[in-house]
Amino acid sequence: MAFSDNVWWTRKARIQSEKRLLSNAFQSQVLLLWYSFFGVAVSVYYLKFANSSASTSTSADLAGITWVVYSVLLLCLSGFIAGLSFKERAGLIKECYETLNSLYQKAKAQDADIGVLAEEHQQIMGLCENHTDSDYYIALCETYLTHPSPRGDENGLDRWPTKYHWMMVVMNKVKRILMFSLLYLLPIGIFMALELLP
Repeated sequence: MAFSDNVWWTRKARIQSEKRLLSNAFQSQVLLLWYSFFGVAVSVYYLKFANSSASTSTSADLAGITWVVYSVLLLCLSGFIAGLSFKERAGLIKECYETLNSLYQKAKAQDADIGVLAEEHQQIMGLCENHTDSDYYIALCETYLTHPSPRGDENGLDRWPTKYHWMMVVMNKVKRILMFSLLYLLPIGIFMALELLP
């Protein structure tokens, strides 16, 4: 396994890290918008229809307290998401993988001094957070699927995904879909639970 191959795969994994962070940034903004809209819609609903409904005073009080807690949760969530700095972290990772690309080109040269390049590699790796295992697995599987000759000639890949890698990629995708689905459905679930209370 050549040094240049390691740099190339690290770059591929960092690209997946950037995609993940940008996706998280987008999803978090949409979630905040959805939670805010839902909170306002429920407030309007209770102002307009709760007084005319036959709900008991206890359930109306519980609903009011629940939605006040929901509003405070939304405020805390917006501060927490801002603190995660998804876009800034993605920008640092992008700088890193672009720098890794130039290092890869140097490493491919015939007269490359691997010792000097290894030191430069260490410095580049310290500029931002590391990619996750799932980022690497996605990079491995995606590259295998898109490469013109993954196992063919000398231009083929030096490593290939195993069944474990494929399973982990699928499990990661399913986990993200379930997590975001639950987060999007949470306000509706709270509203339905409060409305179905006796």
